[in-house]
Amino acid sequence: MIIYFLLAIMNLANADPTWKWSNAIKIVEKHEFYLDNEIIIKPKNSWQTLFAVVYSDSSLKTFKDCIYYRVPGDGPGILKLKTITANIKCDEYLYQPGEKEWKNLKAVQYSVQNNLLSISLTNEQFQIERWEVPLFNIFVHPEPKALMSSAEYRSPKVFYLTPHKGDLRVRPQGAIQLADRQICHRISEDCVEQEPSTCTQCTGGWYEIPNGCAQGPKYCGSIECGLKNKPACRRGMKYQKTQTTFSCRENHSFAYCAKGLNIECQGNLPYCL
Repeated sequence: MIIYFLLAIMNLANADPTWKWSNAIKIVEKHEFYLDNEIIIKPKNSWQTLFAVVYSDSSLKTFKDCIYYRVPGDGPGILKLKTITANIKCDEYLYQPGEKEWKNLKAVQYSVQNNLLSISLTNEQFQIERWEVPLFNIFVHPEPKALMSSAEYRSPKVFYLTPHKGDLRVRPQGAIQLADRQICHRISEDCVEQEPSTCTQCTGGWYEIPNGCAQGPKYCGSIECGLKNKPACRRGMKYQKTQTTFSCRENHSFAYCAKGLNIECQGNLPYCL
């Protein structure tokens, strides 16, 4: 399953829109001057296109969410979202009303790093809403290596999309199918791959349990991380397991749970309780 979880420190007037970005295909039209996590302060009183998210819905139709920001100046900042067809440039709708707007903003920061989209909104009362969306659907070119075909480097070969959660994974045709809850990629607590991954053979997608390593063990099935009695969500792409003294109980900053839940470690595997 394409795992996603929306993390909010404090809700503002409108619910965040990022639930549909779990099926993001690519991030486009990213502002060429703003740096990751930079507080946007200029040009004052101007509307700026920050970025756009191209994604597919459950009917395989492609849309684009354009994110615009009115930089604070004579008045507070405004963030707005406009949904358009994917082949149109966001700048054509820069001055039109958005489907969703967040007003009275003091500051906005955002970043796209390691397939993680992060947005932070601060209002005039210094209340903060933060969105974090893993972009697992975006294809990253592998490092070229011997015996790798050009097709493998350019893009995956076969995709399938489950209708409910938009689970996009590569599945070779004619592969043996694995049942839900069956482990498909064994990774030991000391980050050693014990068996090659067979997760492309899972019938309903797969999920990973973070363990502080660059990759954690994976199981077949669909599960939402971060919820009660579920595995915790991976926080970004950094990992802590660089020394043999690493312990999830001492440092579980690599994972997070929904607000109000705590991380409990089973070995180096974090769960939300």
